[in-house]
Amino acid sequence: MHKRTRARRLAMLALYQADILGSEFTSDAREWLSSVGRDKEMRSFATELFDNTIKHLPEIDSLIAKAAQNWQLKRMAAIDRALLRMAVNELLYHREVPPKVVINEALELAKRYSTAASGSFVNGILDRIHKDRSGSD
Repeated sequence: MHKRTRARRLAMLALYQADILGSEFTSDAREWLSSVGRDKEMRSFATELFDNTIKHLPEIDSLIAKAAQNWQLKRMAAIDRALLRMAVNELLYHREVPPKVVINEALELAKRYSTAASGSFVNGILDRIHKDRSGSD
């Protein structure tokens, strides 16, 4: 597994835990991310993804809610919600990463850590957000 893939997985897990346990977990998650594994670059990217997602959560949630027609955020599986939040953060604020890479990484994580239908669900929402943001059909 590549460094960035591992970093995304860790950031997703920290976002999932913060979502389930509440905002008081945020500092604990950040501390956990800064200490997990031996690779400083991987830890740094995971922490950056986590922090930036938390920082821009209202904007990110608004985009997800708009793209997920007929789905309320609170009704989504918590792991899907964490994954979508992280991926939307990356689409918005990490322009150096091609959108196809972000979407593919999220799709693979959804397939691995969520339900059988999550891959299609996550792909559809992220694709819609990407198309809306880029103005393409």
